[in-house]
Amino acid sequence: MFKSLLSKLAGSQQPQKDRPSEQQLDAATEALMRAIEEKRKTDPLIGAKLGGKEVFQRLLRGMKDERGVHVESLLCALGALAGYSCQANLRAQAIAKGLPETAALITVGVANGKSYFFGDPLNQALAESQYSVWGLAAGAAQHNGCKTLPDINSIFAHVTGTVGTDSFGIPRLPEGRVTSDKPINYLKALWPDLFPVAKMFCKQPTEWPFLFGVAIQEALDAAREALPQDVALTIIMESAIPMSKVDLEAA
Repeated sequence: MFKSLLSKLAGSQQPQKDRPSEQQLDAATEALMRAIEEKRKTDPLIGAKLGGKEVFQRLLRGMKDERGVHVESLLCALGALAGYSCQANLRAQAIAKGLPETAALITVGVANGKSYFFGDPLNQALAESQYSVWGLAAGAAQHNGCKTLPDINSIFAHVTGTVGTDSFGIPRLPEGRVTSDKPINYLKALWPDLFPVAKMFCKQPTEWPFLFGVAIQEALDAAREALPQDVALTIIMESAIPMSKVDLEAA
């Protein structure tokens, strides 16, 4: 599945080692980046907004088959990417300040040898501000008519309680809802190809969670006839919260 998906995502792109750097973009992309930079004077988040739409469209094309797009899997993938972007943002900020990469994170090692990451800055980007992943997702769902939001605290508690177990990172979905794979597998497969898009469109790492939050908003709008918005939110956050805590390099 992932080989086909990644091939679609890449499209006409070259392999990673042969891709042009951000200084070698094609003329059309360079023009777009210049236009975004000019627009930032009045809308500082314009790059992240447009980048979120771009990520959504790329993922939509990549996950489409002869039957269309499996909505639950699309939301799971986006949730995983958005959750991890919160951690990636903090790592990049620390490096920029000359600090250890995990300086803003609380590292928790468990018996199986794996490490997981926690901390208030991580939760802030994930779920504790208007422009957090949760804030953007819940706002879009409510705009689309959602009356009852999932219990986000319950999801956090479940994730914390399952760290180091086989249940960690396995979304608890409503009956009859399934995803094609686990959030961690979507994250490992898709992050290397979609993260460069986030870096290109965003001026600062702090914008990365916002960008993926916008992609989620696009998905919620597109899926509003396919499944209830509270169910969609559950899939997203059951994927986002555990993926914000994983050590991707060791996963």
